[in-house]
Amino acid sequence: MAESTNPNLSKQMIYSVFVRNHSREGTFAKVEEDLDRIRDLGTDILWLMPIHPTGKVERKGEDGSPYAIADYWKIDPKMGTEEDLKHLVQSAHEKGMKVILDIVFNHTSPDSKMVQEYPEWFYRDEDGKPYPMFREWSDIVDLDFSSKALQEELIRILKHYASIVDGFRCDVASRVPASFWKKPERPATQ
Repeated sequence: MAESTNPNLSKQMIYSVFVRNHSREGTFAKVEEDLDRIRDLGTDILWLMPIHPTGKVERKGEDGSPYAIADYWKIDPKMGTEEDLKHLVQSAHEKGMKVILDIVFNHTSPDSKMVQEYPEWFYRDEDGKPYPMFREWSDIVDLDFSSKALQEELIRILKHYASIVDGFRCDVASRVPASFWKKPERPATQ
């Protein structure tokens, strides 16, 4: 989390891409084929909406919401591979654009890998089941940031994708504690 925002960013144009709906194929490769047109619109930053697989439990619509993430460590195979993502980012860079990724750290799908492996990382109801803070968001369950292990896992995820993209758009960032966004970088232990 930046203490202040570079004022030059206000002069940058962001183009949002929902990969799975950007073309019939819904792939990184098809977005890459469209980069010249996107750049020629005056785009400085390509914003990729969530690229992870979506959950199946309580899914809204046939494909589900891209914000109901099943596994942060995986890329939706319908969109392509991590190598395809890296190639798209490289191509965008060659055309003078940066790439940011929509990161969703407020919640996951009810059947996410995290729910299955670490149910204690979620807010739970009186029966011990993870739940959404906003009941109308029935296709997600909310993360509980009181868990230091959760925070460490999310930082690992951020670092992984930061090695690929130029930055992030953080979905529902205001529901994630500011203390998480301001966590100082710790040196690696030997």
